[in-house]
Amino acid sequence: MGKPTDLKQAYMAEQLVLSEKTAAALKYSYARVSEFMPLPKSSSLDEIEPESLERLEALAARFARLADILVQKLFRAIDAIELVDEGSLLDRLARMEKRGLIESAAKWRQIRELRNQVAHDYVVEDLRNLYNDIFKYSADLIALVPIIESYAEKIGGIRSQDS
Repeated sequence: MGKPTDLKQAYMAEQLVLSEKTAAALKYSYARVSEFMPLPKSSSLDEIEPESLERLEALAARFARLADILVQKLFRAIDAIELVDEGSLLDRLARMEKRGLIESAAKWRQIRELRNQVAHDYVVEDLRNLYNDIFKYSADLIALVPIIESYAEKIGGIRSQDS
C-alpha cells in the first residue's frame, strides 16, 4: 500500500476515535434531557429550570461537534480513501446516501443546518424548536458512528485506534 493511502487511513482511524468519544458524550447528554424532551409547544424557555437549560446547551454543543466530525471529517475521509473528488456538501451527502451510510441526504442537510445554527450562534427566534430538532436528530448521529466504523473496516481494514 502506498504512503498516501496509509496517511488517509491513519487520519480516518483518528477521526473514528474522536467520533466514538464525541458520540458517547452526546449519548450521555441525550439521556440527561430525555426525561423532559421534547419540549411542549406551550412551554417557553423561561419556564425551564436553569439546570435543564444547561443540559440542553450541552446537548446542542455535542450535537454540533459530532455532526461536524461526521460530515467534515469522516465523510471526506471516506471520499479520499475511495479516490472520489470532493465536490460540494450536497455531492458528499448524496454519495453517502448512495453508499447506504445515511438514510437521506435531505435529512443530513437539515442536520447540517442545525449544526450551523448552534456553531455560529445564529439568532434563533424559537430555541424550543431548535432544541426539539436537535433532540430528534441526535439518535441519528449516534447510530451512524458504528455504521461508519463497519464501512471503514470494509473499505480498508480501518479501525479506530482504540479498537
